[in-house]
Amino acid sequence: MSLTASEQIRRRFGNQRPGLELLGLVEAAVPVTVLRVDVLAQERKQLPLLDEFIIQFVYEGVQTIDELAALLGLEHEQVLNATAEQVSEGNIRRSDGRLALTAQGLEVARNVAAIQPVLKQLPVPFDRIIWSIKNYAQISLIKKKVAEERGYLLLPRKKQASVALTDLTVERFNELIRNREDRERLIEILRIRKIASQSQHLYLPAQLLVYGNPEQGEVELELCIDGELRSAHGLELAAIGAAEKLGFQVGQPEPRPTLSPELEEARVPAEQIKALVQGAVKTPDGGAPATVTEIPVRSVSMLEHPDHLTAALDSARKRILIISPWVKGGVVNTHFIERLESRLRAGVEIHIGHGIGSDDRGSDEWVLRKLRNLAQRYEGRFHFVRLNNTHAKILIYDGIWINTSFNWLSFKGDPNRTFRMEEGTLVQIPSEVDKAYNQYVEVLATDAKP
Repeated sequence: MSLTASEQIRRRFGNQRPGLELLGLVEAAVPVTVLRVDVLAQERKQLPLLDEFIIQFVYEGVQTIDELAALLGLEHEQVLNATAEQVSEGNIRRSDGRLALTAQGLEVARNVAAIQPVLKQLPVPFDRIIWSIKNYAQISLIKKKVAEERGYLLLPRKKQASVALTDLTVERFNELIRNREDRERLIEILRIRKIASQSQHLYLPAQLLVYGNPEQGEVELELCIDGELRSAHGLELAAIGAAEKLGFQVGQPEPRPTLSPELEEARVPAEQIKALVQGAVKTPDGGAPATVTEIPVRSVSMLEHPDHLTAALDSARKRILIISPWVKGGVVNTHFIERLESRLRAGVEIHIGHGIGSDDRGSDEWVLRKLRNLAQRYEGRFHFVRLNNTHAKILIYDGIWINTSFNWLSFKGDPNRTFRMEEGTLVQIPSEVDKAYNQYVEVLATDAKP
């Protein structure tokens, strides 16, 4: 089985902060303003600028190294070396100490002389966390509404102010252009004239890594863009106090729900799973190394839970059952509803039970309303039930059952965003999964609030 993107991130960067645990991966969005900048530019030549100027001056009648050095305002040795390079390239010849162009050099000079500086307006993404232009592909940028619908956490910006001309440099522009793959690589910026527009505010999807120490309450953040950690972003997020602004906290986990004695005895604990992932565990008979997916009863780490929910929504073929006390828009967003409906159209039977206490103040009413509407449209296939009072946190999809203390439908929606090292148990023994599924379907039917 191929690794998910989040699993790859966990394996690569889980130990990035010594003394801290990776407590969570949060789908986030980096604030980006697309600037439209007026610049003075020229087409990029094959020749370096110094070589180009030497050829132009010799073409205009300059005949000695001393004259070239004086006109260019450069050291004699620097001009001498550059001229010698053009001699070896066959563009310049020396005769009696005088410089002249060869036939090849004349052709080069004519081509160079035909290229004139031009005024251009360039669109440039400006990252408002690190306060610098970046080479982000504009096709990757999304509107704020889209980011919110997908449940992305909108990250704070370094400043609320507009971008100033002094925030931009010619050197940085040219550095970015050299790394681009489009036709803009053919130009070189000579001067930045003005910022013509900065009204297009978009967001770049990213993964926010939350590290913490539950004992000390310490929280640190890193940002992953395109599969790579961006240390500059991590430093800026720390400098602006992003963890505090976003309400991130760490807390002690709830006790892990226990199963029957037989399942508890067969359960492979977290420490052994971690060693297995690192390739240090073999099967009991000493054979080939076991894989996590082959273990019938095992620990499930907090960071694995969102992956299993994603797998249920993307690949379940027969059944999905979720029990979660609260339902929040941070999880059950537009994309979640679309994937849920896709499973329903594929013939999957879905049960969702929620509810704790006398009212739904811990859930988002607009999300509950969307799920009720979906249940009406798929009556008989989608069963959305308000329970009288449930503390259970259950996910069953096809042949997998996870019993846990993890809040399946509200883990992104906690207003305080408290991260805990929640741990659960995954069971994939067919008879046990079927028994649990039937048991919870009966609970949803009998414990439903009128």
